[in-house]
Amino acid sequence: MTDLVRPRGHQDAVAGLVRSAREGRLPHALLLTGPDGVGKFRAALWLATTLLCEEAGEAPCGACGSCKRARAASHADLFTVDARAHDQDELTIFFVAHREDRPSTAYQGTSIEDFLGLRAAEGRGKFVILREAHRLNEVAQNALLKMLEEPRDGVHFLLETATPDALLETVRSRVVEVRLDGLDRETCEAVLFDAGGFDRTDAAQVEEMAELVRLSGGAPGVAMELSSRRAPELAQLVGEALTGTRAAHEVAAELWEVDGDFEGKTAFVRRRVRAETILDLGLGILADAERCLAGGDPVPLRHGQLAASLAKSGAFASTPARRRMGRAWLEAREDLRLNLSPEGLVDRALASLSR
Repeated sequence: MTDLVRPRGHQDAVAGLVRSAREGRLPHALLLTGPDGVGKFRAALWLATTLLCEEAGEAPCGACGSCKRARAASHADLFTVDARAHDQDELTIFFVAHREDRPSTAYQGTSIEDFLGLRAAEGRGKFVILREAHRLNEVAQNALLKMLEEPRDGVHFLLETATPDALLETVRSRVVEVRLDGLDRETCEAVLFDAGGFDRTDAAQVEEMAELVRLSGGAPGVAMELSSRRAPELAQLVGEALTGTRAAHEVAAELWEVDGDFEGKTAFVRRRVRAETILDLGLGILADAERCLAGGDPVPLRHGQLAASLAKSGAFASTPARRRMGRAWLEAREDLRLNLSPEGLVDRALASLSR
């Protein structure tokens, strides 16, 4: 079952694409870019469902057979490619091209090639949505490129990604980019309230949500993920270590005791996701502290209060110390890709604070 949610904050952009389609001007391949969690995938799904709707209006009617099938993820002319939905870290060739022989651990489902080999069932075109297109490996991208270079009538590709630079230049040259930015505070909060999990009458929950909106930079999807990972609590601990309020080794132990939801197929992957969250929060605080030191207003910053405190602390008293800290945290974050010990990398970053 797929939720069809109007793409708040992106209504004008999507409405423009619908108009282009109705006038026969919609490009055969779009690349929706913008920060993580701002609703790019939902916007792509809304667009495709609108153009498949039997009423041919400006939005899905929600009541026709086509809309119901799209909501049930059973529409014969709508194909979604999503690595994480199949417990895969990357989009391999098996997602794109038909292959009889494949490892048992590989994706076993229908490929884009298989989907396109069938005629449109309802005559309103066929739509392929690639969620997190940056997960396409190079072999898969080259296979997809052939499809983009020779577009079939009535076939539309909707790719979405927060990191378009991960795509081959040849692929990017075959798509039209549409930018969808972060949402303003009011819109982001409205999306979170509608999604449930927050009570408007509970002052503590409202304050927590406001903090999550600030940390996410106006990305509801990221805010919900940060909430499940207890990011505000982790950020506070990291901030205490950075400012020297508490000893780094004490904070290190507590960071691994925070009861957050870090998704992963194995215990190691879950620990790596926790380390990734911790290191990203630390890098964010350090970057905002530099902005404060340069005279920036801390209020609109994601880590405003923590960053302002760090900028005034002894830890930021010298340029060499600031550079050493920033370099240590950045190197630890990059080394996560090497499958090193997540705990060791966090410890390494925290150790830079005492030198």
